Amino acid sequence: MALVLRNGLVDLGGGKFERADVVVEDGRIASVGARATQAEALDCTRFAVVPGMINAHAHSNENWFRGLWDNLPLEPWMLFSYPVLAAPAQSADEIYTRTLLGGIELLRSGATTVVDFLYDNEDALEPVVRAYRDLGLRALIAIGMGDRAYHETVVLDSGLVSREMISRLEREKPPTWAEWSDIARRAVERYHRPDEGITICLAPSGPQRCTDEMLAGCAALADELDLMIHIHVLETRMQAVSGRRMYGRTLPEHMDALGFLSPRVCFEHGIWMTPSDMELVRDRGVTVVHNPVSNMKLGSGIAPIPELLGHGVNVALGTDGMCSNDGNDMFATLKTAALLHKLWEVDFEQWLGAEEAWRIATVGGATAAGDRDGLGSLEPGRRADLVLLDLESIVFTPLNNPLRQVALGSTTLAVSSVMVGGEWRVRDGRVTGVDEAAVLAEGRARGAEIVARHDEGFQIGQELLASVRAGWLEAMRTDVGVERKLARS
Repeated sequence: MALVLRNGLVDLGGGKFERADVVVEDGRIASVGARATQAEALDCTRFAVVPGMINAHAHSNENWFRGLWDNLPLEPWMLFSYPVLAAPAQSADEIYTRTLLGGIELLRSGATTVVDFLYDNEDALEPVVRAYRDLGLRALIAIGMGDRAYHETVVLDSGLVSREMISRLEREKPPTWAEWSDIARRAVERYHRPDEGITICLAPSGPQRCTDEMLAGCAALADELDLMIHIHVLETRMQAVSGRRMYGRTLPEHMDALGFLSPRVCFEHGIWMTPSDMELVRDRGVTVVHNPVSNMKLGSGIAPIPELLGHGVNVALGTDGMCSNDGNDMFATLKTAALLHKLWEVDFEQWLGAEEAWRIATVGGATAAGDRDGLGSLEPGRRADLVLLDLESIVFTPLNNPLRQVALGSTTLAVSSVMVGGEWRVRDGRVTGVDEAAVLAEGRARGAEIVARHDEGFQIGQELLASVRAGWLEAMRTDVGVERKLARS
């Protein structure tokens, strides 16, 4: 039976909001516009009706680490958030709970889809998938993989590392591409169900962390199985330095020479791209996922989003992981994206604003999630993934411009209900699929003990910190052809 969302203030795209009826049938939007006559109707006069946002880059494996670190750039930060050695295992129940913790926050901040770039073992897939199904949150699960050893992938001063530690690093062998390929095939067979809300994609960690065999293999496997590819590219200056040292050219140039770049590919970050890199991205149809909060917290730089949009590149929006953002709040990320790029020293008519930020959070994210024609807007035939925002909340009082108040001032306080695939996943402020209070209680009960299990890994991070800091300082002094950070006067 069809459901009519009656007389809501509906986002029609392009910044235009009008009173209209939205008809939902069989999990999709049947019509938007004139008064519908179906019997079951919900009065939405009090609500703005908007498409669900798409968080195009997150790491649910970080969800226990909220609030742990500050004032560390990416490479030193990774010593602790992703321990090189002695990373402890987690039980299926712990993985399930951590996934719910992040997913609840996403739903409550108006997101209906997440791209979860998952770093964990194959056994973690089942509880992650189960959590997203229970929440009703649409998820593209990206299987994070790499086949280069840690010390091959960063700039560090080996003179500041003990011989024993170097030996340990050299003995730590990551899985081969053949092993990763088998894992990916099994994951697709078991869990890849796009019409049921779960999609699998390939996620080589970054071109400096993967052999050419892995990159070429991922491209071929994605073509064979019709999968998306997500990959971290040029998040930091150190990565730009590493790429030139490893390949004698930029990382996008190297990937292009391998035939890796295509419309299947999404670059996470893309901060340190050169002008020619941006042309390559445009010509190959690559999407760039912007993560402004994480990029600021880790001091990675400011991505050239206005230039990318000017080139016609598709851009999506992501929160990144819990401990490089300290939250999964899409409204906070949306506002940051709308404001950050006003810092560029350019004509203000070229600034990114509310309309552009909202577009990358919705329409732009649909491509990154592998469903360009199904997600991101309220149009007939699209999936019924939408959010009701309370127009009587403080966020919309007084109501002057709906789009700007959504993009620049909305918070989780305005979210009344969230629908995914025609099913209510938040209804009148209550999460419907799980017992939210019980999940939060479980998170409080388990969190400290799980973090404490990482103490050995954190200690190894401390032993490597001076070496990685020296490499980071060296990279900071290296000219990579572009500048993406603000210089001190």
